[in-house]
Amino acid sequence: GLTGGRAGPAGTERSRADAGARILFAPSVPERDPPGVYSVLLASALAFLLGFSGVFLDVWHWAWGILFTLVALVGVWILISRRIGAMLHPTTMRLQQMMQARNFEGAMAALESMLPMARWVPFLRGQVLGQMGLLAWAGNHKEKALGLLEGSGVRDTDARLVLACILWKTGDAARALSVLQVAGTVNKKHALLHNTWAWMLHKQDKNDAAQEILAALQKRLPGDAPTKDNLLRLQNRTRMTMHGFEQWWGLRLEDPPQSMGQMRRAPNGFREPPKGKG
Repeated sequence: GLTGGRAGPAGTERSRADAGARILFAPSVPERDPPGVYSVLLASALAFLLGFSGVFLDVWHWAWGILFTLVALVGVWILISRRIGAMLHPTTMRLQQMMQARNFEGAMAALESMLPMARWVPFLRGQVLGQMGLLAWAGNHKEKALGLLEGSGVRDTDARLVLACILWKTGDAARALSVLQVAGTVNKKHALLHNTWAWMLHKQDKNDAAQEILAALQKRLPGDAPTKDNLLRLQNRTRMTMHGFEQWWGLRLEDPPQSMGQMRRAPNGFREPPKGKG
């Protein structure tokens, strides 16, 4: 395990912090097995065995075998999913406790311990890497965050948003816009993401494209005031403002106003980064 043997509270805390540090500064998180394959293969094999057993024994027609296989596949998948969910539940609860206690090193260790289960759970690896990337970003570990967020799933909108912002800050505007385009297609009602997308286009003097994005978003979110305001600004050829989004400052594309002091927020929840490390 990451924490090693239990040598008392002090040893446990130190080993947990060391584990978090190894994650934060590790060069990469390798993927040894295709994600989610084991559960799919197991469910398919069991369903085929159950559905076609009667065909092999000449009890029913092969057409019934197909039907019974599909029904068995659903049932077996539900059972496997519940079993895996029960196995992940303690780690999920521990992760929530770590985040509430602002123990970021412990949270990173808990997330890393979930990675082996990605062999059984489709899309889990992308979710875990996305959350690890957000924590690394919150801790001001930009390079590590970039590597982790690159592996996040396209459905993890907050992770993809932060990834695009890092790419933008490094000068890779084309990739940043590409990431936002895909993420915006998956999540059509994420106001901050679409406004950030439009903001980047506006910075490139592509006002018409930015207006199209916000006009489409306003149709889906007619009550969103910041989107309406930014759309009017673009139509009037004036500068966009993102101050209506509290989480905007966590993306670090602009410095917060002096009236906010030194407050900085981190992505999604957008927690303040831990102090005294990194």
